[in-house]
Amino acid sequence: MKSEWRVSSNPIGPGEFLYCVYRIRDIEKIDHSGNREIFDSYISRDIAEMKASELNRKEKP
Repeated sequence: MKSEWRVSSNPIGPGEFLYCVYRIRDIEKIDHSGNREIFDSYISRDIAEMKASELNRKEKP
């Protein structure tokens, strides 16, 4: 079973971050790069969080 969409941050320079929208492919396994499904990356945390929320709303039954 997959997790909800989430946002992670990765530093790319002094004071700069890249925000990735991702979800865990199998919630029974640990979180690592091979168990993540990446939707896209953004330079704005707000935009990344809005996209994750949108994806989660679309997938609700």
